Amino acid sequence: MAEVNNKIIRGSFGRLWVNSELIANVKSFEITATLNYEDVDINGELCQQHRYLGYSLAGTMTCHKIDTKFPNLVRAGMLNGSMPVIKLVGSVADPDAKGSERIEIYDVTFDEVTLMKFENATVGEEEVPFKAGGFRYIDTINA
Repeated sequence: MAEVNNKIIRGSFGRLWVNSELIANVKSFEITATLNYEDVDINGELCQQHRYLGYSLAGTMTCHKIDTKFPNLVRAGMLNGSMPVIKLVGSVADPDAKGSERIEIYDVTFDEVTLMKFENATVGEEEVPFKAGGFRYIDTINA
């Protein structure tokens, strides 16, 4: 049983790069692919079927607040209408795992950026929800 337990990947070994810059203050990172289907009713079938149409990508990165990096990244685009090109690379490389996993996410757009937020007696953090236009795995972990 310990053999399996020691292979469970720990998030403490995750890393995130935004436009090739390591984000050392990342707390959590997630990207999800939502598969899009259209319902199809087939004559003579009582069970509704589904036709795959494509997918969409969305995610969230949460960082400890130490600077104004994310608002600064999109500030000019917000004001002049020309948003920057953003690419993310996420990695998790737990030394006990059977390898590392890396993913490149491109054509990233931020859904929102927090311009300022604080609360007494709490550590500052910022959450940046985003969407993306594509992805590719650079490395995968095979069983």
